[in-house]
Amino acid sequence: MFIVVCALHLWKLGSAPKGFYVDEASIAYNAYCIGQTGADEYGTHWPVFFRCFDTYTDAVDVYSAVLPIRFLGLNQLTAHLPSALFDLMACVAFFILLRQWRVGEWLALAGAVAFSVVPWVFPLSRNGAFAGHTAALMGLVLGLVLTDAALRRRSNGLAILAGVAWALAFYAHQSIRPVLALLAAGSAVVLWRSLVRRWRVVLVMLGSAFAVLLPMIISVARIPQALTARFNQVGLSSETGSVWNMVTGVASRYADYFGPRFLFISGDDELRHHTGHGGELYWCLVPLILAGLYVAIRYWRSQPRYRVVLIGLLVSPVAAALTIDRMHSTRGVYAVVFWLTLAVIGARALWHHKRLGRKLLVVICAAGLIECGAYLADYFGPYQARCRKTFQTAFTEALTYCFNHVHGNQVLYVSGSVGTTCSTSVDPDFKPFVYMYLLYYGRIDPWTYQHGGFSNTIIRPYLERIDRPGLLLRCNYTPDRLQTPFKALPNDESIPTNAILAAMFSERPLDYEVYEVRR
Repeated sequence: MFIVVCALHLWKLGSAPKGFYVDEASIAYNAYCIGQTGADEYGTHWPVFFRCFDTYTDAVDVYSAVLPIRFLGLNQLTAHLPSALFDLMACVAFFILLRQWRVGEWLALAGAVAFSVVPWVFPLSRNGAFAGHTAALMGLVLGLVLTDAALRRRSNGLAILAGVAWALAFYAHQSIRPVLALLAAGSAVVLWRSLVRRWRVVLVMLGSAFAVLLPMIISVARIPQALTARFNQVGLSSETGSVWNMVTGVASRYADYFGPRFLFISGDDELRHHTGHGGELYWCLVPLILAGLYVAIRYWRSQPRYRVVLIGLLVSPVAAALTIDRMHSTRGVYAVVFWLTLAVIGARALWHHKRLGRKLLVVICAAGLIECGAYLADYFGPYQARCRKTFQTAFTEALTYCFNHVHGNQVLYVSGSVGTTCSTSVDPDFKPFVYMYLLYYGRIDPWTYQHGGFSNTIIRPYLERIDRPGLLLRCNYTPDRLQTPFKALPNDESIPTNAILAAMFSERPLDYEVYEVRR
């Protein structure tokens, strides 16, 4: 079964989805820089946070891609690989957690398989921009496994490992940090007596986590915006005008993550996060989750683990509810651990009812196989066409063509109109976003870029004049620099008189044109 799950995660990993989003390019190129020079694109050596687009990307995203890119090359497969591997490790950890909670070997295996192919997680495992999320999932599940074992056995060694796992999750992604803090606080309240009896183990775990987190603490003390920059961009407070609007906005967003529309009907509207096929969870899980909720609430007092599951379920959407976007699956993905745990608890309860429960469980499993098969068929089939525009496939195909056909003394002239693909105007250095695509697809030497930008490369901005032969890349639309919000206008820039159209890549309404130009 594990081989089948691995095959699903690794099959066509470098080509499905075919395009490459700018966040993926940024993470991959910074990993390339670290592998070549030990510094990021800005020349900062071994940073804890990567500045990137002034969003200060978390370390795990980049560092996990360094070795694959260093030894297997800079390409989409190596950029996607860390996210897939973290998700596979999270599945194994989830299996261990369920076995540790004595739900039964087969139910534990079924839960781990469901974890691997659930719509909430599967698309993230095949996207290079989400290695931090899948690493955070792995850290969360592994932290639960090791903490449970450490407290049960009163083991300081396991407590040290648990602290390392929680610290890894804390490093992995900013969206899980408030979730972990609230999970720890809530668990401390409901498990107070048990934790007091094992206070030495708890102190060892906290000390271990603090030691591993020390580099992050020092980095944040030096650059405070590293911890808050991204939240300042997407936080709900940036849009709300009053405290009341803030409270109602957070409450309504929080409720979204427990609603049937998000969980079972349509999910996240962003095709990078979700395929658009059904919700974030399978319909077949509904009766299992309801049964699990019944069991967990009924035995709340006698089963400490059920208390942790319910608290985890309640706190998981908090970070997502504090941001502008509604029903944003990646920021609330940590809830999947607790939803699936409840489903397995419910499945065990059904199994114990030999007459009706077991028959119902067989029907649910059969329906689940059909539903999962339909989802995967859609993912590797129609979804690959639906998501082309989201992953900016036509633009990336145009860049691949350009860098494969620029030779010798030739130059690649890049029109500012290509900023349309990122819904932004670009400056002469192609910032804020386009420059990263040029660095990634051009395989620009990190040392050269760190010390001279694009000035010593074959890439030049197109200023409607040509001084060396090469290729010109432009778009048929161009950003309106005076318009807010973003608006695109037909591109009326002049094309060199001796230019020859060599290739065109379309994603309507945008066409990316590549011209051969001579001096």
